[in-house]
Amino acid sequence: MLQKWKRKGKRFRHVEKDGEETTELSVKIQAAKFRDLPMSLRILIVNLSLFLILCAVFFMAGAYLYAPQAAGRNYVEACLAGDWNSAYDVCQFPDSTFLSRKNYVNAMTWKAKQDGTDGQETPEIKSFFMRRKQNLETGENRIYTVRYTLKGMSDSQEETLEIAVGDTVKWNFKEWYVVPKDSCVTDVEITVPADASFYLDGVQVGKKYLKETADNVSIYKIPYLFLGGHTIELTEKQKDPYREIVLVQDNSSMEFLPDLKLNDSTGKTIADRAEESLDKVFTAAAAGKSFSTIKNEFSADTAVQKTAKEQYQQLCDAYLNSDTNTGITSITVSSVSTTVTNESNQMKIETNVTAAIERRTRFLHFFRKTKIETVTWKLESVVTLENEKWVMGSDFLTKIGHEA
Repeated sequence: MLQKWKRKGKRFRHVEKDGEETTELSVKIQAAKFRDLPMSLRILIVNLSLFLILCAVFFMAGAYLYAPQAAGRNYVEACLAGDWNSAYDVCQFPDSTFLSRKNYVNAMTWKAKQDGTDGQETPEIKSFFMRRKQNLETGENRIYTVRYTLKGMSDSQEETLEIAVGDTVKWNFKEWYVVPKDSCVTDVEITVPADASFYLDGVQVGKKYLKETADNVSIYKIPYLFLGGHTIELTEKQKDPYREIVLVQDNSSMEFLPDLKLNDSTGKTIADRAEESLDKVFTAAAAGKSFSTIKNEFSADTAVQKTAKEQYQQLCDAYLNSDTNTGITSITVSSVSTTVTNESNQMKIETNVTAAIERRTRFLHFFRKTKIETVTWKLESVVTLENEKWVMGSDFLTKIGHEA
């Protein structure tokens, strides 16, 4: 008997597996569903999506710009290019008058010229890598190993950088700075003349940096100083300034003890004062005036005043004596030349005076005769500046009356 067999039908339905692309139909369905949403809700969803995208971009950019790696790369690129202004921007130095931007740029520029690296073509970095090495025992500074390769070179360069955290910019972003250990030295002692004003890179070194003063020299202790070129300048009143550029390579002591020369205007002023004082002395002595009328031509020092008074009195006694009708009747100065020198931190003058002396003498007791003689005196004296006026020393009148 024939039997009929019926296969029960099966319903086959597509099941979407994980990772399988959405069919075009499902996309249309989802789009239709999104269009069915209220307009306000659709605008909210779009704005929220854009906001999330912008937030992601913002934090990614911030993480790149405000990161230790960015400071390290900027520093390396600036140093390779010789752009010391940009290098200073990403560096952190101790707070000191001598570690200014101007001093850093000048020091590094002069150092580059001495090394022969100034003016060379800026190398291009082909690859750059920074890896955190270790933390310091104190503070938040980090140590990084930097490895980079320059274009056209096969060997990579490697160095170690210390990175310090700065202020918080916004949110959790912070500034980072390189702490270069090979850019400055500490406690540099510089010896200069005690009477001179000391300028370092155009900045006057004040008394707070003065370590000691002895034997007419002063020793200054500079807390920080950039490696590289620096300008030393010494000035002293009435003298020409001394200026020198030096290359600082370590914290070795330095000494600058030049013999500061008188400037032309000061030398002329002192020479004129010597001639003026001599004229006043001769005029007062010829008139028989007291020493008090010319005492201001000499130093106010008590010993100087005493000696000068004695010498002036001797000159007065040499003039014509009314009782005996003998002595000097007149002194006519024909020439005066003065040389000014600076010896052992003292101003000295050497004045050569040529004069005609008319002298009356007695012979045979009752008779008088007048004789004119030409003499040359060599006057040497120390001069000092007191109350803005150059005054003579005690030996200014010593040689008067004695031929050279």
